[in-house]
Amino acid sequence: MGRYETIFSPFTRGGLNLKNRIVMAALNNNFSTEQGTANDRIIAFLKERAKGEPGLIISEASPVSLLGRHRVRCICAYDDSFIPSLRRLAMAVHAYGSAFALQLHHAGRMTNPEVIGTSPLAPSPIPRGPGFPVPKEISLKEIQETIADFAAAARRAKQAGLDAVEIHGGHGYLIQQFLSPTTNKRHDAYGGNSENRLRFALEVVQRVRGEVGNSFPILFRLSAKEFIKGGYDLEEALDWAVELERAGASVIDVSGGSNESLLSSVHVIPPMFFPNAYHVPLAAAVKKVVQVPVIAVGRLDSLELMERVLSDGQADLVAVGRPFLADPHWPAKAARGEEDRIRPCVYCNYCIWRLFQQQDITCFQNAAVGQEEECRVHPAKKVKKVFVIGGGPGGLEAARVARKRGHQVTLFEKGPRLGGQMLLASIPPRKQTLLKAIEWLTREIEREGVKVRLNTEGTAESIEREKPDAVIMATGASPVARIACSGPNILTAWEVLAGREVGKRVLVLGGGMVGIETAEFLSEKGCQVTVITSREGPEKLAPDMEGTTRALLLERLPASKISLMFSAKVVEVCEGQVLVSQGGKEQWLKTEAIILAQGSRANQDLLPALGGKVPQILSIGDCREPRSAKEAIHEGFTAALQI
Repeated sequence: MGRYETIFSPFTRGGLNLKNRIVMAALNNNFSTEQGTANDRIIAFLKERAKGEPGLIISEASPVSLLGRHRVRCICAYDDSFIPSLRRLAMAVHAYGSAFALQLHHAGRMTNPEVIGTSPLAPSPIPRGPGFPVPKEISLKEIQETIADFAAAARRAKQAGLDAVEIHGGHGYLIQQFLSPTTNKRHDAYGGNSENRLRFALEVVQRVRGEVGNSFPILFRLSAKEFIKGGYDLEEALDWAVELERAGASVIDVSGGSNESLLSSVHVIPPMFFPNAYHVPLAAAVKKVVQVPVIAVGRLDSLELMERVLSDGQADLVAVGRPFLADPHWPAKAARGEEDRIRPCVYCNYCIWRLFQQQDITCFQNAAVGQEEECRVHPAKKVKKVFVIGGGPGGLEAARVARKRGHQVTLFEKGPRLGGQMLLASIPPRKQTLLKAIEWLTREIEREGVKVRLNTEGTAESIEREKPDAVIMATGASPVARIACSGPNILTAWEVLAGREVGKRVLVLGGGMVGIETAEFLSEKGCQVTVITSREGPEKLAPDMEGTTRALLLERLPASKISLMFSAKVVEVCEGQVLVSQGGKEQWLKTEAIILAQGSRANQDLLPALGGKVPQILSIGDCREPRSAKEAIHEGFTAALQI
C-alpha cells in the first residue's frame, strides 16, 4: 500500500466519508427487474464490487421520472414505492464498507419511446440522428415538474439510507441537452446564451439541495468538453463548474463527450487505443476553478497513473468503471500488494457495445459478470486428472479455473507460445492492449500450478495412453479459402499477421473484421492494399467488430490508402492475379500477394478419435464453432465448473 499512499488514504470532504479515493463509476447493466426494482442479480453484482472495497460506488443511471427512462431494466427512483428497493441496494453495498450514491438521470431525447409509451422530451425538437424520433419540446411547466422530479428522487435516496446522489449532467442526456448549443435552440430563459443554457442544471442542483439539506453530498457529473462539432468547449464548462458549486454541488465528477452516437460515445468510454487518463486534463482544469472536490475519470488504467493524478493534485478522487467488470476485487488486491493478480481491463468496449444493443452488460474476460452467485468457483468434490488441449484464451481460462478448483491440470499447446489467436488479434494497429489478457492468464496458470507442455500436440494416442478423467478441447479454428487456390504468394491473414512478407501490392479477399484489420495493418506498413468483398458498401464492412471500434475504423478508411471493391466476387485465383466480377464486368487484377480472410473452420479432427476413450470430453470456443474470444473464455470458464 505504501506505493499508493494517496489512493488508499481516507477521504472526508464534500460531505463524503470514504475509506479510500477509489470510485466505481456508474455502470448501466440491465440486471434489475422490468419494474425498476432491485433483484438478487443486481444485488449480487453490486456486492461483488463492494467486496473489492472501493471508497464509493455510484449506481447505474436511475430515472427520476418515467418520461426520462432510457431502458427497460434499470433501477428507478421516480416513486416512493422504489424506496425499499433502493434501501436493499444500499444495505448490500454498506455491508462491505463502501459508500453508495444514486445517479439521478433523465435521458431527454435519448429516452426510449418504447419504454415510456410517448415521445421523448428535449429542450428543442431535434432528433439525435436519422431514424430517431423527433422529441417534444419540453414546456416551462414540464421543466419545473422535471426539476421537482430530480429533487424527489434525491429525497428518496436519502430516505433509503444512501450516502449521496449524483446528478447526471453529461453524456448527451437531458441536462447536457440544455447545456449544448447543438441541442438547445430555445428562445426563452432556458436557451440562447451560456447563462441561460446552464439555468436548468442550476435549478436542478438548487432544488435537490433544498430537498436533502446542507450536509447531504450532491455530486454533479459534468461533461466538461462535448467533443462534437458546434458543441461547447472546456472554457464554457469551467464557468459552469463554478456556478454549480455555488448552487450547492458538493463534488464535480468530470467526464466528457456524449452518447448520442457511436462516434461521439468513444469520448465517453475511450477505447483501448485512446490515450490513458483521457479526461484527466479536463478534471485538472476544473479543479483549478472550484473549491469542492473533483473526480477524474477516463482510462485510468494503472495504479501508478491513479496515484500520480491524485498526488499531483489534478483530482481528489479517481473513478473507473470497466475495470470493475474485468476484476471486481482489484482495489482490495492492490491494497494487499497483489497488483500482478489484478485481471486488467483491455478497454475493448465489448461491455459497452452490449448495452448499445440493449443486452445485459458483460466482460469478454470475466464470465461471472451478472452471474456472480452461479459462477462461484468452489473446490471440486473429487480431484480429477484434466487435460486441456489448446493454449488460446479459452484453453487458458479453462485450465486456470479447473486448477483453482483443485484438479490436476495439464495444458497442451502445439505451438511455442501460449495465446492462440489472441496473439494475432493483438497485432493489427491499435489492438496491442489485448496482449494484457493473455499475459494475465499465463501468470495465473503458472501461479495455480498448471502443467504446460509447449510444442506438444495432444493426440488421441497420447491422451489415451495417459488416461485423463476429462479432456477440454480448445483446439480453435483454421482459416478457410472460399475458392480453390494455392501458391507461394497466396497467404492467409493469419500468416500475414504472424510476420510473413507480402511485397508492396496486395489484394485482401474478405471484408469482415479480420480482412479489414489486416488491410489496415498492411497499409500502415506502406503496402498498396485493395480489399475485395461481396459486401455492398462501407456500412456493411466488419459487422463482427465491436461497434465503437468499428465506427472509428470506418471513419478512418476514407483517409487511408486502402482501395475497396464492393459487391465484388472472386471468380478465379491464379499466380499473381485474381479475376474479379463486379457490376456484370470481369477484370484481372495483378498483385504481389493474395491474402485470404474468408473465415475459418472449427478444428474438430481430434473429437471422433477420442470417442469412448475418455470419461468426459468438453469442447469450447472456436473448435465448437468459430466465434470471438468472449465465447472461448466464457465457455472455458463454464467447462471447468462442470468437471
